[in-house]
Amino acid sequence: MKKILQLPLVGGLLLLLLCSPALAQRTVTDQLGRTVAIPDTVNRIVVLQHQSLDIMIQLGAQDKVAGILDKWEKYLPGAAKTMADIDALPTPGGLDTVNMEALLVVQPDLVIVTHYAPKEMIEQITSAGIPVVGLSLFDAASSEVAKLNPDLVDAQAAYNKGLKDAVLLLGEICNKQARAERLMQVVEANQKVLKSHLGDIPETKRVKCYMARNNLHTYGAGKYTSVIMERAGGVNVVAKEVTGFKEVTMEDVLRWNPEVVFIQWRHRSAAEGLRNDPAWQQVSAIKNGRLYVTPEYVKPWGHALPESMALGELWMAKILYPEKFKDVDLDGLVQSYYKEFYGIAFK
Repeated sequence: MKKILQLPLVGGLLLLLLCSPALAQRTVTDQLGRTVAIPDTVNRIVVLQHQSLDIMIQLGAQDKVAGILDKWEKYLPGAAKTMADIDALPTPGGLDTVNMEALLVVQPDLVIVTHYAPKEMIEQITSAGIPVVGLSLFDAASSEVAKLNPDLVDAQAAYNKGLKDAVLLLGEICNKQARAERLMQVVEANQKVLKSHLGDIPETKRVKCYMARNNLHTYGAGKYTSVIMERAGGVNVVAKEVTGFKEVTMEDVLRWNPEVVFIQWRHRSAAEGLRNDPAWQQVSAIKNGRLYVTPEYVKPWGHALPESMALGELWMAKILYPEKFKDVDLDGLVQSYYKEFYGIAFK
C-alpha cells in the first residue's frame, strides 16, 4: 500500500531532508542509464535489492547499510552468517514497493533499487530528495534494461559486462573501489580456469540440463541460469522454447527429458519430492540419480552474482564433466573466496 506523506512525523522528516544544508556531491550513472547526484560521502544506504546487498557485504560495506528489503531472507538465504546485525535492520520496502514513512525515518543518503522497480516507486523516493540508484547486473538496450525478463542479444556478454559494471559502481558509491577491482579480478581469474579446462564442446555432445523448483516454474533464455549452464558445457533444455522465468508443464519436461536436473540451494526442500514423484521418475536425470542441489554459494541464478561466476560456473562444470576438472581444487577456491570477501569459512 502506498503511504501518503501527510502525517506530522513524515512531514517533519521530509522538511528536514529538503531544508538541510547542501552537501558536496558527485554524479554516477546507474544501470538504468540515469545520471544521479549523490553525496561525496555516502554513509547510510537503504538496499532494496538482494543482489546489491550481497555485493556490498563482499565489498566490506556492511556498515553503510541502514535498511534492507523486507524479504531478504527469502531471496538471500544465509546472509545472516555474513552480516551479523541484519535482523535488526529496518525493512522500509521491497523489490517493487516502498513505505515512504518508514524510509524517511531511516534518513538514508541513498536508496538502491532493482532495475524493474516501478517508475512510480523511484519517483516517490526521489521526490523526497533521496537519490535512487538502479542496478540490473546485466548490460542491455534501453528498451530492455528495466524488464525482469529482458531480451538479450548476447546473454553471456550482457551478464559479464553488467556484473562488472554493477560491482564497480557499488565500489564507487561506497568508496570501496580497490576492493571492487579485486573482487572482479578473482571472478575473471576463476573463469579462465573454467575455460582452460572445459575447452570447446560441440552442441550435440553437451549435457541436457534443467533447473527445477518446488513447482514447474523454471528459467529460460535471457536469464543467467541458461548462461551458467552454457558456460559449464551444458545446454538448458528450456531455452529454445521459453524466455525468462515462466511456468512449464510436466509434459514439457518429459518431452525435453533432461539428463541432469539442478535445484537451487534455497529451494533444496523440493529435491526429495521430485525423487519420489512418479511423473519425475520417468525423467532420465531422476532415473539415473543425476539430480543435484547446488551449494549455497552459487546463489540465485536469475541474475549473476560474483560468486556465481567465480565459483558456481566451476561447480556446475565439475558436476557435468568431472574428468576435465579432477585437478581443480574447488573446495580450496571456495574457502579462499569466502575468507577474502566474507571473512568467514564456508560451511
